[in-house]
Amino acid sequence: MDWKLFELNPKPVLVYGVNSQRVLKVNQAFCKKYGYSESEASSLTIPQLHPEEQRKWAKKALEDIQEDSSSRNHLWRHISKDGEQFFVEISSHSYSYEEVNARMVFIHDVTERIEAERKAQKAFDELNHHVNNSPLGMVKWNADFEIIEWNDRAAEKMGYSSEEVMGKTPYDFNYHSADELETVEQEMDYLISGKKEKSRYDVKLYDKNSELIDLRVHASARRNDDGALISVITFLEEVTEQKKIQLRYQRLFENANDGIFLMEKDRFIECNEQVCTIFGCSKNEILGNTPADFSPEYQPDGEPSLQKARKVINKSLTEGPQVFYWQHQRKDGSLIDTEVSLNSVSLGENIYIQAVVRDVTKQKENERKLRRSEELFRNLFLQAPSAMVMVDTENNVSKINKSFEDLFGYTEEEVLGQNLDEVLSSGDGAPKMSNDGLHGNRLYTDIKRYTKDGEELDLLLSIIPVHLDGEPIAGFGIYMDISEQKEYERKLKQSVHDKKILLEEIHHRVKNNLAIVSGLLQMQVMSVDDERLASYLQNSQLRIQSMSIVHEMLYQSKTLSEIEMDSYIEKLVRVITNTLQPEDKDIDVNVSSEDFWLNINQAIPCALIVNELVTNSFEYAFEGRDSGQLDVAISKKEDMVRVQVQDDGIGLPENFEEMRKTSLGMSLIENLTKQLETEIEIESGDWGSEFEFTFIKADKPGSSSSGKI
Repeated sequence: MDWKLFELNPKPVLVYGVNSQRVLKVNQAFCKKYGYSESEASSLTIPQLHPEEQRKWAKKALEDIQEDSSSRNHLWRHISKDGEQFFVEISSHSYSYEEVNARMVFIHDVTERIEAERKAQKAFDELNHHVNNSPLGMVKWNADFEIIEWNDRAAEKMGYSSEEVMGKTPYDFNYHSADELETVEQEMDYLISGKKEKSRYDVKLYDKNSELIDLRVHASARRNDDGALISVITFLEEVTEQKKIQLRYQRLFENANDGIFLMEKDRFIECNEQVCTIFGCSKNEILGNTPADFSPEYQPDGEPSLQKARKVINKSLTEGPQVFYWQHQRKDGSLIDTEVSLNSVSLGENIYIQAVVRDVTKQKENERKLRRSEELFRNLFLQAPSAMVMVDTENNVSKINKSFEDLFGYTEEEVLGQNLDEVLSSGDGAPKMSNDGLHGNRLYTDIKRYTKDGEELDLLLSIIPVHLDGEPIAGFGIYMDISEQKEYERKLKQSVHDKKILLEEIHHRVKNNLAIVSGLLQMQVMSVDDERLASYLQNSQLRIQSMSIVHEMLYQSKTLSEIEMDSYIEKLVRVITNTLQPEDKDIDVNVSSEDFWLNINQAIPCALIVNELVTNSFEYAFEGRDSGQLDVAISKKEDMVRVQVQDDGIGLPENFEEMRKTSLGMSLIENLTKQLETEIEIESGDWGSEFEFTFIKADKPGSSSSGKI
């Protein structure tokens, strides 16, 4: 046994010993209902829960059921500690409690039901008295639906005397149609079978003079204690004029989009087709029933449908129109949400209740979805790991989440209604809300804000404006603490700056060292008498100067990995020209270079190739000539770099290919072109010589291919 369920049961429950009839255990609901504490209850016997005059009978009844192990319902009268008596219906079953033969008893308070039955009987007796003196036509039928009483008013309405109708049944009257007779038969069946205790229906039939009359029949059944029908009393109300009024009214609401029905007290007497659609049944299945018959047992607020229906109906009669939400139950058992409007109306001499029912199932579903979305949003907002704040159009704080409190140190109570910028001590022009919406177009920005304790924070702020019908209504700010990232960024920038200075210094020193080597070679050239050796030394000097120029330009440049090729080539060719230009010759040197940058690991081999080609032209191309022209061109189209060195000299010797194999310069050129992943193309004739090579511009890997600073 799960004693937790025992304790939490909302109904009184107890366990008693079969032999001793003593109470062994009770739950809190029992203590509350009977007024005993648990210790007081354990000193009671079951008969002591009954009034004094019933205790002997109760003891005997317990002895009769003590051997019955099955659950059985009994109706008893109990008494509380303070003497309050009430009716209970109990069910019990055998149970072993701490090795004692016991029974567990479930107690249900049915006092209201018993009292209601008594009141109903009293009301019936009173009604019987009034019926006999009623101005309405009264007809009393026996259990076989034979007339046993027929008052004078019934004789006036129908034209038949009492003697003429005694012993007759409803089948002996002349109805307007078969449908009328079918209605009467159906109501008779309801009363005979016990499906209804009361019935009200309208019928058209002919009186003794063959005149068609509309009658409203009010029927009430009387039964014996076994539920068998004893008699049925009916009151006949002529409603011919009222029917005419109803016909006009029917035309007004029959085709309405909303469900409309008419009630007399709490029973449906008329409805339009839309009601049938809402309830999912025919009109005959609706009329004569109550709203509770088309409702679940309980409404969503927990109140019984029958009780709540009577309450709002009475209010509509006494306090005026009532509008409320109601949950109906269709014939197939499905539930439907409706909005109901009740209003009392006068038709003829009678007061009725008009109800307008509108299906709001979709509306309710949309409301549920909206509430669910709001709950999801609320949880997302409150539980988000990032600090979030909602502001109005004046930038005043409407709501903050827990992460905001943790980040800035403020509670929600401290900042509600305050200007957000004033709270966070900011005035840096970051985006904010106003009557015109979000100021500025940036939705993400780095900002500095201050905590409650004055600590400065580096933050990433995201702004999300909210508009309704094109008008700003609020804004959300999302803050991410990037203080660590900012500190790392500052350190990284400092490190890069330091490395840049170091690289500049390295390039400067390399350039100086190369200049020293170049100067030494120049001095060596001037000190030797061997022209061939001097030429070798001079060529080496130019090669070193070519590399020195690179380091000089890198030192002076904003980048430490790329060279501006037009400046580089022009400077290189000028140095070569100034070094090799013969005094007895006039060599015109032209440099044509487009403005583009080249990675140092491609720029150096490219420049060294140009150095070798230009040097060779000065040394060999113009032998026996007083003048000449040398053109150097470098261009770029998309990613392709093209280099041309052309002279109008004497051309290459016939044995050039043999010389090429042993020439240090040509060997150097071939090695350098391999670094550029290309080959040099050579053309020569009596018009001169042309050297050309192309390669793909790329960020060539190497020690200096780190990109721009």
